[in-house]
Amino acid sequence: MREDEIKRMYSEAIFERGVEYFKEGRVASVIKFKGKLIGEVVGTEKYRTEVDLSDLGSRCSCPYGANCKHGVAMLLQYSHGEYMDGDEIMKEMEDMDQEELKGVIERLVSMNPSNLLYLGASAGEKKASDAMIAALNKEIKSRLKRIEYTYADAGFVDDFAKFIKVNEDVLTREQIFYILEFLVNNCEEYGYFYDDYSDSYFGDPIFENLCDAFVKKELVDGDFERLKTLRREDNYEMLSPFFNRIAAVESATKLADFEEYIHEFLDERSYVEFLINSRLIEKARRLIEAGGTLQEESRFRLYLRIDKDKSIEFALRNGFYSSLIRYYHETGAHDEAVGLFREVVNDETKRGRLKHDLYLFRDIFDSINRTEKKDELGEVLRSLFEICYSLRYYGLCVDAGIKLGDKELMRKLIGKKRGYDFEADAKIRVLDYLKEDYKEDVEKELKMFAESLIEEKKNYAYEKAADCVFLLRKVMGREGWENYVKGLYNAHSRKMNLWLEFTRRGVNLKKKMGTVTMEERSYDTAKRR
Repeated sequence: MREDEIKRMYSEAIFERGVEYFKEGRVASVIKFKGKLIGEVVGTEKYRTEVDLSDLGSRCSCPYGANCKHGVAMLLQYSHGEYMDGDEIMKEMEDMDQEELKGVIERLVSMNPSNLLYLGASAGEKKASDAMIAALNKEIKSRLKRIEYTYADAGFVDDFAKFIKVNEDVLTREQIFYILEFLVNNCEEYGYFYDDYSDSYFGDPIFENLCDAFVKKELVDGDFERLKTLRREDNYEMLSPFFNRIAAVESATKLADFEEYIHEFLDERSYVEFLINSRLIEKARRLIEAGGTLQEESRFRLYLRIDKDKSIEFALRNGFYSSLIRYYHETGAHDEAVGLFREVVNDETKRGRLKHDLYLFRDIFDSINRTEKKDELGEVLRSLFEICYSLRYYGLCVDAGIKLGDKELMRKLIGKKRGYDFEADAKIRVLDYLKEDYKEDVEKELKMFAESLIEEKKNYAYEKAADCVFLLRKVMGREGWENYVKGLYNAHSRKMNLWLEFTRRGVNLKKKMGTVTMEERSYDTAKRR
């Protein structure tokens, strides 16, 4: 699992916050079980976080709700091997005899007697008794009554979803429909499983588990007609997680006979995914090739699941170059990624098909670094620089330009404003790289940039402003630099956090009777103090 894959799912900013949480040891526990990571991360309080390893997406009990820093922290913990392997433990339990398993169960019950509720659920092919069904009816009504006139929080969802999961073999179709109808008809009362503070929805586990239970039943056409009626009554799309779950492999293989009904419940991408999972391959292929509402990336990725070689031919035939380059990069075929990028940018009829996507161009740069074919890389880097420059992806221009070693090309970045994909570090890196050849331009830009950072009045900006000022020491003469710093202090002497940053770097400034004095110590001495 590479960091760029996590960044693509979570964004650069959330990734960095997750890195901080991981380094601070805030991940309390991580268990890998059936393709998921389940654990707790300590933030303002302890949050329960779940990560799906198939796409790296996460759900969390924090206000953010999904794809948050807690998910990043758990993924980093997992990638460093610091987790418990639940699948391995289950495998070991397969070799236990009856007495050993009984001992495990007794310990679980002694730690939490409520586990008996889950152990009482019927399993496998065993038919539920009338008494058990009646007991379940009472339990379902009792649990739902709690949210009939009050808000349903994440704790209710977690608890009720578990209840459904452990009883999925014995829940009847009538009980499943009763729950679905209650949740649709009373959603305004319990708050739609929506947190307006974080603008996030947290009800998926209940509906997904209900779908898992539903597909295990002996279904008939009337069940799907009933779902159609319920869907018409669903004004807030509460049932979307239920229907989306239908496309999953475990559901699709059991529902192939009801494909015509299911087509009505799913968007085109999910429907094609359902067809593939239910092994209706030719129908899926026809829909992918027809296009419809499917986007380029979806068409290519779905075709990949049917036939790798033909999907590559399909991508080339239809000009899906961005999707194919990304695929080559992800699979480690870096020579092919760079070769296709070179071919596309050198052909005007193909060049326009490249998506304006920062992450795509980052992947291309990464493949350039990893390719074994080093010939003509200068031409490729120059093309990458020019495209990124036109799209204002200046941060990536810095990487490409420095690797290319063309300072005249890099000079174009000197006056560019900090912004998306051109953070302070990248801008300072450019100026540091060019300081020997373009001293006047660099000096002017560093002074302007330092001033703009100081005006932001934030600790991070003060740190970067100090980076600019100390880089100026390498550009200006000593006397000129000292006069500049004293002038800066004169203008901003009240910004104490800024000057604390200077003190940490060994430069102490004071103002007395209108005169600024400066004392310098070695950086190591400053650090010790």
